[in-house]
Formats: sequence, C-alpha cells, structure tokens
Amino acid sequence: MRVLICGGGIAGLTLAYWLRRRGIEPVVVEHAPHGRLGGYGIDFFGTGYDVAARMGIVDQLTPHRLPVDSVDFVDASGRAGARLTSALLDKIIQGPHLPLMHTTLEGALLDAVSDVEIRFGETIAAVRDEGSAVEVDFAGGGTERFNVLVGADGVHSRTRELVFGPHGRFERQLGCRLASYPVTDRYDWGRVRAHYTEPGRQSVVYPTGEAGGLMALFLFRSQEATSVPRAERLDLLRSTFGDMGWITPSLLADAPASESIFMDTMTQIVMPSWHRGRVALVGDACGCMTMVSAQGVSMAMAGAYVLAEALQAEGDHVRAFDRYQARMRGEVTRRQRNALVFARSLVPRSRAGLIAQNAGNRLIMRAAFAPVLRRQFGATSILPPRGKD
Repeated sequence: MRVLICGGGIAGLTLAYWLRRRGIEPVVVEHAPHGRLGGYGIDFFGTGYDVAARMGIVDQLTPHRLPVDSVDFVDASGRAGARLTSALLDKIIQGPHLPLMHTTLEGALLDAVSDVEIRFGETIAAVRDEGSAVEVDFAGGGTERFNVLVGADGVHSRTRELVFGPHGRFERQLGCRLASYPVTDRYDWGRVRAHYTEPGRQSVVYPTGEAGGLMALFLFRSQEATSVPRAERLDLLRSTFGDMGWITPSLLADAPASESIFMDTMTQIVMPSWHRGRVALVGDACGCMTMVSAQGVSMAMAGAYVLAEALQAEGDHVRAFDRYQARMRGEVTRRQRNALVFARSLVPRSRAGLIAQNAGNRLIMRAAFAPVLRRQFGATSILPPRGKD
C-alpha cells in the first residue's frame, strides 16, 4: 500500500512514522520549503506523550522542556492573583508532562522519519478518486496514483477543501483571534508563564528555553473569520493592544516585522464524516479543537497512530477508515465541547466578566479541584496499555 500524506506537521509526520513502522509506504508533501515555520508553546502530556514514548523520542524532547515553574494570572502591576504551580499541575495530570515549543516536537518527528520521502515546497492541486486508486495532481507539476490520500494539512486543509467542500461548511468560530511572536528577554523574566487580561483581550508571555528568548502571545475577541494579510498583522495588534496595561506596550515595541507574526482565528473543525472514498483526514484537518483545549497535539498524534494501526490491521481502506473514525470521534468531540465552553470565559467581554474570571481562578487553582481540571483537559492517555508496536 502506498499512502500520500498532505501535510508535514505533527499529525502528518506521526502518521508517516507509524505507516513505515507497519510496513506501509508513506510519501509526505509539505507546502513549506523546509518544514513548518514559527511556533508557540504546547502542553505535552497524556496521549501525545504516550505516542511519543512509543516512538522512542521522549529522551530527545526532554532537554528542551520549557523552563516554566508556574502559570500566573497577573494584574497590571504584575502581581499574581492566582497561580497554577508545578505541584498542582502534577496533581492534575498524574503522569509525565513536557511543556515544549511546537517546533521542538516537529523537529524530533522529522528526525524520526528520516527514511520517509518528504517533498518540501509542494502541495496538491487536484484529487480524483478513481475507485481502484486516488490520482493526485501536484501544484509543482506532475500526477501520481496512490492507494490512499490522507489530509494532515491543518485547520485550513487543502485536502478537505478539494474533497469535502468549502472551508466555511465545517468551521465553528469561537470568536477570538490569536497571535504570537518571539521577543528578546529584557525583563530578566524568570521561570513563569504570565497572563494579563482586560475586557476583550489578553496578553501572555513565557520563556522559550533559548537564552534570552521569550514568546509573546495575544488573544482578543473578534467576530471576523477571514485571514489577516501578513503585512497588516502588526498594525492590527497595535491598534488592539496599544493602550493595554502591564508590559504589553513593551511587547508590541519589540515585535518583529509584520510578516513574521503568526496570527489566526480560533476555529474548530466539525465534520459529519472524516473520510470519503480513498481519502481521509487526520488531526486539525478534521477535528481541530483549538489551543484552549490543550489537547490538539495529543489528539493529532493519537489519530495518526490509530489510523496507521487500522490500515495495517484491516488492509481494506473502507474498513480501516471506519475503524479509525469510530475510535477517535467521541474523544475529539468531547474535547471540542470542553474547549468551546472554556473559550467563552477565556477572554471576558466585560469588566464584570473579568472580575468573575479572577475570582474563579483563585478558587479553582487548588488541589481539591485537580480532578475537575483533569476531566476538562483529558490528561490521561486514550490508548490501551503499551504492547509490542
């Protein structure tokens, strides 16, 4: 069996690894010229950590653990009104936990698939399911046939658009935008991730683990669903956050060129089916939960693992796709629902909402509420105990 994977991010690379491990030939196309660019911090635990352990890459990831000892919810003077400590986080997760930069994980996955054909700077232009095979035209020219096509190309999936229809048909907007970029640490910041919130907007800063490096993250209420051109991103951030308190003006002053800023809507993907004919979707392409779920990476890696296992076990793509979706869909739906509820209070619209959020944070950041938070963020692995992979 020969499988084309469109997308060389976390889901696509994990799928490529497990297909190769299970005797199936993967080919990956990735539109970026040398792999994904940019990145932000992720909380890596539960199912994602379990899959990484089965791949044998945890030892490669561990030295790059983000140096964060607590998550502080601060006021304009920088004083913490509520704090999520490492000790409390251990009680919530009850298992291994690695805060990482997104690109650190992708780099480790790239190393793990060094024996897989990856075509950088390439994507698909057209797809024709001929029943006995799927024929793909590439944007760079040429046509090839594969047994199966898997779209692992994220929330704005080209595969999904070509095979299942326009993006808007499957998008659930959560009413927020997010942006991030690295800045130089001129604050002697320390080992803290800090969140400062005003009505309708939030700024966050945390250490990246690189000497003198911090990551600035911005969340703000927005009903616009369209993409912001790269040249306009910095201006939008300045107009939205320019008069905000805390160290926000300094973070904006240290921003890189507008073209280097990551910005996107906070969008979930909800679909009636994750497969059609010889084409299937995995990760954010079919079940994006958004970053507020803290489980997007884990579910992307879980889906890739389960899909590879199903393709090997079933042989037939129809039964394999049904098995994969049946195993994953309920888990993804539950986490999407949790993220949807959480997103409503993440960036309060009003001063009264902010007061309620602060009071709630002070209440829930206690050991007694660890089981509640564990259920919210799905801290345990969904995979059965490890056997011989």
